[in-house]
Amino acid sequence: MTTVARRGVVSRLFDNVLIRLVQRLIVSAILAAPFLLAGGYFAAARAYGLEGAAVPPWASFVILIIGGSLVAIGLYMSLAGVAPTPPLVPGEQELVMRHPTMKPAYARMILSLPFFFGAAYIVLFTGYPYVYSFVPFMIGLYLFFKGAMRYMRNLHITYTVTDRRVIHMYKFLWLNTKEIPVSRIISISEARNFFEIITGRGSVVVASGIGSRQVIKIEEINDPGPVADALRALLPT
Repeated sequence: MTTVARRGVVSRLFDNVLIRLVQRLIVSAILAAPFLLAGGYFAAARAYGLEGAAVPPWASFVILIIGGSLVAIGLYMSLAGVAPTPPLVPGEQELVMRHPTMKPAYARMILSLPFFFGAAYIVLFTGYPYVYSFVPFMIGLYLFFKGAMRYMRNLHITYTVTDRRVIHMYKFLWLNTKEIPVSRIISISEARNFFEIITGRGSVVVASGIGSRQVIKIEEINDPGPVADALRALLPT
């Protein structure tokens, strides 16, 4: 039976609730800061005649609303976003606990930055109509929110493998749990695309039959090999 160790000084440090809370608050502040700074700058530009003063009032208001919403959502989800931990029955042993990696979320948010910078450049340093800056701004906003929502969603997902069950838990506004008893597992497979291979992440798919409730996909985790090995070690020989 394969057991993935989770203890140690570094593990105990990052398992500290206060440290996790501070980390999440910092990330939420980073997500909201560009919108708050941009909205504040455009509002100040109109008041003091700075570069960018021609930006419509509604634009700076919308940008500030987006930034404020991200602060509020990030604060709430940071305070409430304690990843769920499944209760174990007496004698049950936890072998692996993983959470989805944040790399895809960060990648989407970073990919949105050139579109934001391009929109800002068009507004501040060219005389083009605002429709030219609106298009890259909306593309950047779409990518940014896709990444931000995935980041916040991943805070509330836990994958757990014990010597008896494979468990997927999502807990935020509602609780969604899927479990497959080890005795019913009929297949274990790993799935990685090209980018997942070069970034060291992937998914492990566990099935006990046909149908969505009979399949648990341990998605987008770092180093999925040990998780698959731990599951294979549980199968009867």
